[in-house]
Amino acid sequence: MNANYMCNHCNHAAMEHVSIFNQELLNPITGDDLHMRDEAMDKLHLLTARVMLRRMKRDHTSSMELPPKEIVIHNEFFGEIERDFSASIMTNNVRQFDTYVSRGVMLNNYANIFGLIMQMRQVANHPDLLLKKHAEGGQNVLVCNICDEPAEEAIRSRCKHEFCRACVKKYVESAEGFGASPDCPRCHIALSIDWEQPEIEQDEDMVKKSSIINRIKMDNWTSSSKIEMLVYDLYKLRSKKQTLKSIVFSQFTSMLQLIEWRLRRAGFNTVMLDGSMTPVQRQRSIDYFMNNTDVEVFLVSLKAGGVALNLTEASRVFIVDP
Repeated sequence: MNANYMCNHCNHAAMEHVSIFNQELLNPITGDDLHMRDEAMDKLHLLTARVMLRRMKRDHTSSMELPPKEIVIHNEFFGEIERDFSASIMTNNVRQFDTYVSRGVMLNNYANIFGLIMQMRQVANHPDLLLKKHAEGGQNVLVCNICDEPAEEAIRSRCKHEFCRACVKKYVESAEGFGASPDCPRCHIALSIDWEQPEIEQDEDMVKKSSIINRIKMDNWTSSSKIEMLVYDLYKLRSKKQTLKSIVFSQFTSMLQLIEWRLRRAGFNTVMLDGSMTPVQRQRSIDYFMNNTDVEVFLVSLKAGGVALNLTEASRVFIVDP
């Protein structure tokens, strides 16, 4: 803009049309002068205090009648087979990661690194999530190219690869957060997805046939430390001689299937909600959990159950993946 230009509305020169916000707040805050930055932040706080209200939970605990938060850390040890297998996976993944770092190509291999992290999450749940991941006879089931599970709320990229909608959204957000351009984890070209596309429907019977339970000879199956700890905690809730309902979350449907098999043999009535279910089936599962006092555990896929769930009957939540 020409400095000699005069505004037709107010007859001010162009240089007089300045942004007070930029001049007083934005420029000092983003600049290098620490003193000016502190002054600008004080001004910003003064302005926002007039239009914003922040409530801290600690300031209103008494009015909400919430008990104080209790954090209990269990340091459980793997069994010998779990320990050896997880150590092997960890060693291989660390070696691969260090190779990317030493070559300076970490961001170029973001998809591979994301896959390594996914492997470590799975092996911490149960080794079978890696050892038995591929379904026999499940060729007609769409499998997510990130988590290797039957795709929940399946979505397809422009390079013709399928994903769980939640998995690929988290993958893209994570890559962009690190300043990387996300590539397809399967073919490694630039990932492009139409987020408005409808869910790709899957044959429910085929999805059930691809269950990890059908890939394992369960007569000789060995549980994992994490599953047994969950069973132990649920038994403790029973010992309080009251009906306490619990929700168990996992991002892996296969893990929920293993938990369901183990809990039912431990005498727990369970119901499940995952991404292969239609909206009607999901609502019926929720209603069944809410209305039947003998159903103690609701197994919920994080991908399918992360939205619009109001499960007021439950008083305990277990998130098994961390």
